Amino acid sequence: MGDLRIVRLEDMNEIRTAFKIAEEVFMEFEAPFFVKRGTESFLDFLWGKRVREMLNSGEMQVWGCFARTGMIGMMALRDNSHISLAFVKGAYHRQGAGRALYSELKNFASEHGAKEITVNASDYGLPFYKAMGFVPTDMQLVTDGIIFTPMRAVI
Repeated sequence: MGDLRIVRLEDMNEIRTAFKIAEEVFMEFEAPFFVKRGTESFLDFLWGKRVREMLNSGEMQVWGCFARTGMIGMMALRDNSHISLAFVKGAYHRQGAGRALYSELKNFASEHGAKEITVNASDYGLPFYKAMGFVPTDMQLVTDGIIFTPMRAVI
């Protein structure tokens, strides 16, 4: 997909659209493998007060990936070095959207002094992150019902 456009989102309507994509993709690909508490924890995080505070303070940045059809994916970076959210609509998996988003985040992080990027990868996301050069820093963990593997990549 050579016609992808990555944009840092600043308009709250666009950020809400990005978060709706995150919820949609999570519910399709992640939630079926989570206990109810994990799904609730994720949705509470996604739509909760803390994320709004991080967005308002600049602690969290959000990027959207746009194709001709509109926004097809999103990534959010916290503290210029931690991927908090990364979701691409299922119809666009394995077509370069995630790679393009990560490349943009990696450049942003590097420009802001980060030497590495961390992520708490879901089982579904593990192959993507490994392909991007991430390595596990611990075994799989579960917090508030959310299953993840802590990972990092040197940039």
